[in-house]
Amino acid sequence: MMQALSAPSAEAAAGPPPGPPRLRWLLLWMLLALQLPALLLFGVAAWLAIDREQVETGQHLMTRTVALSHRVNAHVVHVQGALQRLAQQLPAEGQDLRDFQRAATALASDLEVDAIVLVRANGQALLSSPPLAGAEPPRTAPPAFAEVARMARTGVVDVTSWPGRDTPVVGIGVPVIRANGEVLALQAVIELSRLYPLIEAPLLPARWQAAIVDNSGRYLVRGPAEPAPAGERIGLALQDRLAREGYGSFRIDDADGAPRAVSYWTSPATHWTAVVSMPAETFNAPTRQSLLLLGVPMGLVIAAGLAGAWLVRRRLTAALNGMRTATEAAETGRLRGEQRLEGMLQAAPIATLLIDETNRVRAFNPAARALFGHTPEQILGRGLEPLFTPLSWRDCQGEIAKVLSGTVRGPDGVVSGHCVRLGGDVFAAEFSVALIPRADGERLLSVTVRDVTEREQFQASLLAAHQEVQEVSQRFERMLLREMDARQDQIGRELHDAVGSAVAGVSLLLEAAAARRNDPALVGALLEKSREQVQLVAERLRQLSRGIVPAGSEAGALQQALEQYLLDAAALMGIECTLRARGDFSDVRAESAGHVYRVVQEAVTNAVRHGQARRITVHLARAGALCGLTVRDDGKGCDLSLVHPSHPGMGLKSMQARARALQGRLALRNRRSGGCEVVLRWSEPPDEL
Repeated sequence: MMQALSAPSAEAAAGPPPGPPRLRWLLLWMLLALQLPALLLFGVAAWLAIDREQVETGQHLMTRTVALSHRVNAHVVHVQGALQRLAQQLPAEGQDLRDFQRAATALASDLEVDAIVLVRANGQALLSSPPLAGAEPPRTAPPAFAEVARMARTGVVDVTSWPGRDTPVVGIGVPVIRANGEVLALQAVIELSRLYPLIEAPLLPARWQAAIVDNSGRYLVRGPAEPAPAGERIGLALQDRLAREGYGSFRIDDADGAPRAVSYWTSPATHWTAVVSMPAETFNAPTRQSLLLLGVPMGLVIAAGLAGAWLVRRRLTAALNGMRTATEAAETGRLRGEQRLEGMLQAAPIATLLIDETNRVRAFNPAARALFGHTPEQILGRGLEPLFTPLSWRDCQGEIAKVLSGTVRGPDGVVSGHCVRLGGDVFAAEFSVALIPRADGERLLSVTVRDVTEREQFQASLLAAHQEVQEVSQRFERMLLREMDARQDQIGRELHDAVGSAVAGVSLLLEAAAARRNDPALVGALLEKSREQVQLVAERLRQLSRGIVPAGSEAGALQQALEQYLLDAAALMGIECTLRARGDFSDVRAESAGHVYRVVQEAVTNAVRHGQARRITVHLARAGALCGLTVRDDGKGCDLSLVHPSHPGMGLKSMQARARALQGRLALRNRRSGGCEVVLRWSEPPDEL
């Protein structure tokens, strides 16, 4: 057995010593290790340089964008200031507007706008000076031009149309308040082509583009290289950016597919957005220059590393000779360790087998020989598979793979299965796998096996006894519940027949007595009232009888019985009760219907008495043989400690007993929104549906 453990190691020890090819590979790995810091340094430096250049270029692009936005704002402020000065010349209501119109015409020429209009809040145009070329003076201005009058504050008008004109316009306006309190809007109407000076080519580097976008996502102007049609909508990418934030930068492909870097800035005052873009190659040009500057010193560093590797070769050769000596000493220690392992294996009281990574048996102890019945000649050097059943061997392979891969297993690592003795006898067993590393790098595994046949037989007999006790207990509970239901049926019938008939007889006697009195009017009224009270008593007794004799105790009457009970409960307790049913319950057995009816009675009573509920909802659902009942209330909840078997209350125990009689499950829990919820799940057997 000791020879089986040592055979592979002896072959390894007889292998050839390390030669020049192995040394060359070692030098190559050392060279890579020496160059790794330089490569990392080059990568970090390149990344920092690229990041710095891109940040500076992006800042330059954003600076141009902000400058364009400021030019637009300055132009808007300039026009609004001129309009405010013109507004001071507006005559009072009813006076001649000709002087004011001449002043407006002169101002429109000075500001280089198409027209200046005066608009009421209702959109009526009081004047347009000068009249827009190709358009009649409108009686009503577009609604957007009246917004300044309605809001009584300065503002701009996004791209819109003007009556009688084909080209869209924008507006810049200020409010004018007359002496009578009326608010007018004094607007400068501007064609989009007049905004091109704001993005003139001298203001931008070559191949750069600029644009102004209004709040509705339309181009006011774009250029200088690719002018946009008047009022054209912006692309989806820019729309998405503007919807999320007022400024930023991103990459996009132009109409020719060339990538461009885009920067945008939305003015808080006008909500118009300045957009500036540049070709991506211009954006990335500084990056290529930085990589070139850093590549030259990196090449020098690599050359120095190659020279150092050759200088290290001599010292490595001496080190390898020392390693050979150390390997011989390690082999001596390995042999001693195997001797100790052999002694521990032979002394182990549990069946233990040592296998290699190919699942071949290298050694086993006397306990394993006694358990399986194999001799060393029959098992050494052979696979471990014949000692297990097919399913258990698959589990054993899984455990071996986990151990070899270092996967974390359970606290004990024990697996249950079945093993096979010599001769084919199968027995229940538990086995575990552990790793035994060796000094030479080879990995052995110990497989320990324990016969658990007697323990499993005892557990099986204990489980059978427990199941028998449960079956007897369930039969007793069903018999007890049937007896209780029969007694309640009898009591209900007696109360209904005897007491109801007696009260009805009293009513008849009182009616006869009323006919014999001297004052028929007075006595008759009293007797009539007595008769009504007796009828109410009779009705009350009938309602009580329903509580004793379940209305759902007949086959197919469950849903109707629950509807009647909830109506009676709502009237008697002053609460709101609702039944929601889904599915067909016409063929539910009488016994099952009675149990479900009692569970609903107990749940409603507990909700009102203990939970102070005012609204109760009963859900009844069925899908095939599966049935469900849910009772929800809006009370103050339930104490879940009442569900414990040690609690003396009979209500919950009764519901639990009925659930067991149905071979179902009962759950009681608090709702997050408040109140309590009782859930019953049971099954109607298919052969009885």
